[in-house]
Formats: sequence, C-alpha cells, structure tokens
Amino acid sequence: MKIPREIPSMRRTDNSLKEVMTNLCNQKNFRRVFLNQTIPVLSLFANQPTMVLLYFIYNADTNNMIYCTYEDIMQDCSIGNKRTVANTLKTLQETRAIVKISKSHYMLNPALMLQGNNEKFGLLAFEFNDYISLYEKEKRYVSKRNERKS
Repeated sequence: MKIPREIPSMRRTDNSLKEVMTNLCNQKNFRRVFLNQTIPVLSLFANQPTMVLLYFIYNADTNNMIYCTYEDIMQDCSIGNKRTVANTLKTLQETRAIVKISKSHYMLNPALMLQGNNEKFGLLAFEFNDYISLYEKEKRYVSKRNERKS
C-alpha cells in the first residue's frame, strides 16, 4: 500500500519561489497523463492562474511551443482581467515553468510536460535552458540600463 504524501510546494520557507529544474527529471518520476481527459477535470477546480498553466500545457505543440496573446488566454480561460494574466505569466517565468521567446511565443519547460522520448527531452531541455540564459541576460541588461537612468 502506498502512503499518501503531501504535494510539494513551489514556495520556500522564506516565501520565495523555487524554479522548475530540467536536470531533476528521470524515469522514476515519470507518469503518463492523458491531457484530453486530465485537463478538463482539473479545470473544474482551477482558479484563474491555474487555468493559465493548464492552457499552456494543453496548447503546447510537440516542441513545447505555445503561440498565444494575452487576449487569447483571457478569452479561452474566461479571465476578465489582463493584469491576472500578466502576473501569472510573470510568475510562471520566474519559476521557469515557461520562458518567453518573443511576443506571443512561449516555451513550456519540458520538465513539466513532454511529448516524446528521453532523447527529445534532452534536446528540448537544452533548447529551454538556452532560452532561459537569453532571458537572464536580457533581464540583467534592462536592470543595468534602469540603474543608469536613476
């Protein structure tokens, strides 16, 4: 008999957010999930930010890419407030669940979901981590530029 365990939190004890790590994935923690059945069930209980994550999982293509605007998300998730979508996307980026590639173009972390085998996981994880590096460089550049203006 398997003993139930508490669902791990993405928050640390100091309330900061953890990051989704691609290097922690292995065959032991792999489960098969049928999205066309699971997502509708989860959406029955989901709050608005969770609906955004489910939207990304459900709409990711075979390379974990998602092409959508804030308006698409608002309409498809029945969210009336653009700020909710913006805050949710910011949090998903901070936790490295997604990375923004360009306007209306995102990539879902393959550690969250993947269509394919271990080789494809490796390729997508490498690509995702490259985009994360670019995102971090851009963030530092913007931060330095803002410091100079002050």
